[in-house]
Amino acid sequence: MRMQRYQHRSLRRQKGVAAIWMGLMLVPIMGFTFWAVEGTRYVQETSRLRDAAEAAALAVTIEDQPTLANNLATKYIENYVRDIKSTALTAQRFHQAENQNAGVLEYIQYTVNAKTTHDSWFASSFIPSFGDQQDLAGRSLARKYPVYLGDNNIDIVFVSDFSGSMNSRWGTNRNRKIDDLKTAINQISDKILCTSIRRDQVNGNVEDVCDEQGQDSTANKLLNRVGFVPFNIRTREVISSQNARSTSQLSYRNDTHANRSTYTYNQVPWDAWRGESWNQVSSCANNPGNCKPVRNWSWNRRQNCYYNARSCPQEALNNQQYAKRINDVLSRSYYYPDDYNYVDFNQTVSTMFSDKSGLSSNYYRINGVQLFAGFGDQSSTQFHNIALTNKLSNLNAISPMWANGSTAAFQGILRGAQILKQGDPNSSDQDKQQAYTKKIKMLLILSDGQESPNNGILRGLVNAGMCNKARQQIPGLYIGVIGINFQASQQSGFQDCVVDPNEDIIDVSNLDELIKKIEELIRKGSKTSGITKLY
Repeated sequence: MRMQRYQHRSLRRQKGVAAIWMGLMLVPIMGFTFWAVEGTRYVQETSRLRDAAEAAALAVTIEDQPTLANNLATKYIENYVRDIKSTALTAQRFHQAENQNAGVLEYIQYTVNAKTTHDSWFASSFIPSFGDQQDLAGRSLARKYPVYLGDNNIDIVFVSDFSGSMNSRWGTNRNRKIDDLKTAINQISDKILCTSIRRDQVNGNVEDVCDEQGQDSTANKLLNRVGFVPFNIRTREVISSQNARSTSQLSYRNDTHANRSTYTYNQVPWDAWRGESWNQVSSCANNPGNCKPVRNWSWNRRQNCYYNARSCPQEALNNQQYAKRINDVLSRSYYYPDDYNYVDFNQTVSTMFSDKSGLSSNYYRINGVQLFAGFGDQSSTQFHNIALTNKLSNLNAISPMWANGSTAAFQGILRGAQILKQGDPNSSDQDKQQAYTKKIKMLLILSDGQESPNNGILRGLVNAGMCNKARQQIPGLYIGVIGINFQASQQSGFQDCVVDPNEDIIDVSNLDELIKKIEELIRKGSKTSGITKLY
């Protein structure tokens, strides 16, 4: 009996000890469970975070938009990783410039460092576990090696300053700027265009092929094209050997100073008045009796009325109204027919790809000019445009051209954009159209001084969207500016025209710099996404 009571007490003691041991064992068991479940979760989330960081690094490197990189990378992280409490992320950009002498390739690098905070599922102060919140980290680095031209083709138009100031000398060799400009364009064109062409069988047809070393591994240089648009106060169109026109691509307002004349700007036959002097125009505007015949009168009427304007009262009154409008325009614009108050900026931009050089309001012939200033020389051979061409021989016409006159870069930009746009085949052949879309298009503006007169028209057109419109209408268009011994980088019209003023505007001070910087802008404009790799 005593033995039985002892056995019962011993069993109760053992049950108590077992309960204690069980309680003690539950702590590590629960801890192991917490660590197993939560640890597996965090291992998986860390893996996802690192995958997300790699995807984000590749994305921001390909996109290469420094101001947007953090937001873009954060979106990748938040879409890849689950149950995020908060995110801390940086996407740092590094650009390595090319160093040919050291054999260093150019690359753009982004490093994405991401840290995410998560609420733990099994946080406990008694059982071993993760903290209430856990930080996870992921890091990735990607580089992009840009490709320049490569298997791509290019259309490039040089919008070139041919004003009188380009005759001044510069640089260590003291060459005239205009001569160095032509030298630079010729050298660049030699590199872009095919220098040796032969006839050969291609798919059963006899065609021109580029007979240059390396053509098997690069783009067909016969598909590259160069255009040329020289400008002074305006651009020029040569109608015949003796008929060159100083032409404008602006649209003009009809409501400016409407009370000054019954005729609007667009109704004035500007070409007919080109041979009149300023004094004759002013005299006619003041008194119809002083309105001698001008070229808008018929030959017979000019003969009958030349010596006695009073015998032709209606023609005299009409001419007085013309003279009043001309007087109002020229008196405000230093004898230039393009005055800020008369420019319809919105209409100019909306119709900028329509050639207006044939409108009577937009041209005057340069022979016999007395009334207008800044148009250059009265010679049809001073300069003219060259449409996009793949033949070097067509660019030989640049060599004898010469500079004179005032400066209006906006006229060159407008006409240059039109000539570049004319390279679009607008074809129903999808392959042909896709090849054009893929093609690099560039408008390079080369100028040696600010607008003369500095009438604000360039700035007004840029503010109205001229350069943005050009980029919208010409797929992939790159606009670059080079100041020839001139701080183009400080001109607001140019700054607002390009995408990145720090990279797309370059000032040069000699021929070597000019050639080098033109090539640099071409490289920037022709840069493709290239090859992006993780590291």
